[in-house]
This record gives sequence, structure tokens and C-alpha cells, in this order.
Amino acid sequence: MRKYLPEVLGHARTVTALVVAMLPFGAAAEFKADVPGATETLPAVYPDHWVMASDLSSLSTMLEGRVIVVDPLAPDTGGQFKGMMTASFIAAFQTSAARGEHYVIESFHSRGGRGGTRQDFVSVYDPSTLTVKDEIEIPSGRITGMPKTLSTAMIGDDRFIGVYNFTPSQTVSIVDLEAKTFVGEVPIAGCSFLLPSGDYSFSSICSDGSFLTTTLDDSGAATSTQRSPVVFDANDDPVFEGPGITDDAAYFLTFSGQILPVDTSGEIPDFGEKYWLSDESERNWLPGGANPIATDADGMGYVLMNPEGGEGTHKDGGAQVWVVDLAKGNVQSKIDLQTWGVSLGTSGKGDSRLLYVTNAELGIDVYRIPQGEFVHTLNIGAGLVVLYTGAQ
Repeated sequence: MRKYLPEVLGHARTVTALVVAMLPFGAAAEFKADVPGATETLPAVYPDHWVMASDLSSLSTMLEGRVIVVDPLAPDTGGQFKGMMTASFIAAFQTSAARGEHYVIESFHSRGGRGGTRQDFVSVYDPSTLTVKDEIEIPSGRITGMPKTLSTAMIGDDRFIGVYNFTPSQTVSIVDLEAKTFVGEVPIAGCSFLLPSGDYSFSSICSDGSFLTTTLDDSGAATSTQRSPVVFDANDDPVFEGPGITDDAAYFLTFSGQILPVDTSGEIPDFGEKYWLSDESERNWLPGGANPIATDADGMGYVLMNPEGGEGTHKDGGAQVWVVDLAKGNVQSKIDLQTWGVSLGTSGKGDSRLLYVTNAELGIDVYRIPQGEFVHTLNIGAGLVVLYTGAQ
């Protein structure tokens, strides 16, 4: 029986307790005893099919989440789990291949579960050792919730990282990753999240259906802002906050199943015309889920679709993934899922591309794409959402 996303998250704590019991009899043979004092390292550059995934159980335990490095093609649990980074209080995550660093954007409270003084940090991790290299304190106020593609962004050839704050005032914290210092906060009142464009710009989704673009100088300070025309109907057909992103474009998915293409190659984004994924006979198929759209290294799009779509089903997930040529605006094929899906991710290149579907049982189903061949299910955590690939 399928479970919708709100119900799935409500059971995350129970699944955490059960995950070991659900392993096949004899699975303990996969693990070897630790050798005292021995340490292992990961490659400085991960294979492009590896992924970094956020453990959804952190939405239940709150204070101590984790980001797991995963080899999805390893045959057993021990080989799939490569290592992890702690991620406190529903942390966000970014990575930079150019800088050779991972970034966990997290919060700590002086009295733990009892609250106290809050401090927010960008914790800088070494990809090989998964140890903290540095901590950069930022203002307390970053948004906490389901992992979102645009809650953080790399800006200026990875010179800066931006972090979206919601307190409920809306700002973006800018951090200089070379100097390892907090630069300042940029106000984006009435707008949310940040989509990087050009060299030193980012755009935020506004409540009236427009986008606000902010341009930074080479010190990270805001120099100008520009508001776009209204490009989507925020009341009758809003967009999902997390688009599918390619090197020079973003593809926003609307609740009704349309795609809004955005050219992000210039400092100011260029908005294209929306197009439908479905024809008129298929308008009951609607997108939904925590992350309902993903793109692969070849620029193809993957959209999680629900055959029983309707008002309020935008978080429910779906039974199929539609494979979309985003540049041409047409559906190439449809993948019937093994189990109901609630979130999508991809990794790999060329003939080695993989699709990840976080399923209703809080495992990750792995498929080869674009053909849709099912590989296996990963059960290395109490529900994972794929964040980034090893090729980032």
C-alpha cells in the first residue's frame, strides 16, 4: 500500500528503530569488526555515480541529522555506505568540486533539546576524511525544513555561498569561502530561496509570481536588484520551489504540470514560455513529492507524476517518472515505478546515468536511465533524499 509524504515522515522514527531488524538474516556478515586506531579515506574526487543523501530521520530526531556518502551500485549495505557527516537541526548541504569541499549549513543550541542560545554555522568538510576543516558562523535564521534545491547556492565560481533565511523576514546570508568569513545579509522581502545566474547574481521566487534578481560585487556585497515581470500564477498555478537545473538553465515545475524554462547563463535570467507535460487527455496526471523534478548530466528531465492528481496532492509523490527532453519540451518515455515515489535525484554520465527514487517505505530505489531498468533498493538509512552527486 502506498503512503503519502506526510504519513511517511510521521513514521520516520518508527522506521529508524526497525531498519536493522528489517535486514535479511545473516546480514551481519557484511560487516567487519573495527580495528582500533585504523582510519580510512575516500577519494578526493568521488566517482560520478556516487551521491550525497540527507537522512529524513533528522526531521524526527531534529537535533542530530546526517548527510551520507553513498555508492549506489555496491552490492551490499557495507559497500554502499561510504561515510557520513553530522548535520545538526535539519541541516542544508552544498558541495564544490572546484574548491574540494563539502558544506553543511547547520544550527546548534546551547542546551541541546531544551533550546537555549542558537548558533548557525557553515561547517566546511574535507571530502576525503569527512572531518570538519573550518566553521563559519552566520546569523541565526536559516530556513529549516525539507531539503530544498534552492535553500543554498554557490555563487561567483564557488567564491561565495548563499544561505536563505526566514525568520519570518526574508534575507540571504553571503559567506566568502576564500576568506572563510560572513560577508553580510541581503534583503529579499516577499521573495524566497536563491537560484544562481551569470557570474555574481542570484534570483529569488516572489509571492506575486515574479522573480527578484540580486547582483553582487567581487566582495560579496549587493550592488543592484531587478524585478522580473510576473511569469507564473502564484494563486492558481504556483511553482515548486526546487527546479531541475542544468549548466545554463533551470526548469520550474508548476502544480498543474507545466514547465517554466529559465535561461540562467546571463546575470539577469531570461524566462521562456511555459509548456505542458501532458496532453488534454492526461491532465489527471499531476506532479508531486518532496523533490518532484530532477535533471541528469545530459540535460534530460525526470518528473514524478501522480495518476490521481488534484487539489492538494502536490506533496503526495507519484507512481511514474516521465522522462522529458527539456530543451524540446516533449515527453520521451515513462517509467513505471516499483513502489510509490516521494522524491527524485540523479547521478552519473552518458550510459552510466542513474535515477534515485525515495520510496514510500523510506528506501531509495535505483534505476538506470533513460531506459528505466530497476537495479535494486538501498536501505542504508531511515529514508534518504538525494542531494548531490559525486560529479558536482
